[in-house]
Amino acid sequence: MTGENCSVMDEFILLGLTDHLVIKTTLFVLFLLIYIITVVGNIGIIVVVRTDSHLHTPMYYFLSNLSFLDVCYSSVVTPKMLVDFFAHKKTISYTGCVLQLYFYAGLATSECYLLAVMAYDRYMAICNPLMYTVIMSQRVCIPLVVLAYVAGFLNSTIQIGVALQVPCCSSNIINHFFCDGPPLNHLSCSNDVLKQILLVTLIGFNEITTTSVVIISYCCILFTILRMHSVEGMCKAFSTCTSHLLAVIIFYGTLLFMYLRPTSSYSMDQDKVVSIFYSIVIPMLNPLIYTLRNKEVKDAVRKALERVSVSK
Repeated sequence: MTGENCSVMDEFILLGLTDHLVIKTTLFVLFLLIYIITVVGNIGIIVVVRTDSHLHTPMYYFLSNLSFLDVCYSSVVTPKMLVDFFAHKKTISYTGCVLQLYFYAGLATSECYLLAVMAYDRYMAICNPLMYTVIMSQRVCIPLVVLAYVAGFLNSTIQIGVALQVPCCSSNIINHFFCDGPPLNHLSCSNDVLKQILLVTLIGFNEITTTSVVIISYCCILFTILRMHSVEGMCKAFSTCTSHLLAVIIFYGTLLFMYLRPTSSYSMDQDKVVSIFYSIVIPMLNPLIYTLRNKEVKDAVRKALERVSVSK
């Protein structure tokens, strides 16, 4: 079948998750609750880090940027999905679809690089504690965060440039609840191997580069911890790393499963479930992971709540 460029289409139709009324209602309430927790939790971390002087360190500077990414990342997908649960016609304009994919891919990739930066920060703090404050100064931390954003949106720009050149078949129906790369590729009439190789190479480079930084950093951290003679020092070192390592495993695991599988193994229904996890659930988990397992953050939150109660 011959196709035309996707840009000539005025809109796309999103099939969403389900048409069953009871299931739709249940999922709407569940995802609305998750989104509220995500926004309140992540904004809460940003406010606490900004207002508590004890948290004005590189680790928490990166954490507040991670929270900002999670709020934006979730907001690109969740509000539209919630509206579509009860919309008569689940449509999204061509421009809206492109912007959603652009910001979603840019923010997700930025988070990958930021998690790698956070792993490097933990490496410096544990393996080179005497040089930590000198190396991880504000003049270094700010450019590292900026680099994460630049790398993320450069990747997104390239992906969008490739996606805009894809010829679509007559159908404008996307079997998904938002404009993501794999379901959009299913609209293509052509099997352009070069474009597929470019996208896989690009995504693979981002994943392999950031994952390598994380793995190398944590191998060095583990080696350093095992050489410690103090049990208290070992426990403290482990406690500062476990939250970040858990967040990394969950985030990278789902992304690698989603984007670096063979094309023949794609199942749209399966991909929807995975997409729910990394686009909606993970942004909620990060503030819970970092607050429940981090004594300094919990103390800062408790102090903030005490100040609020006293002011009332």
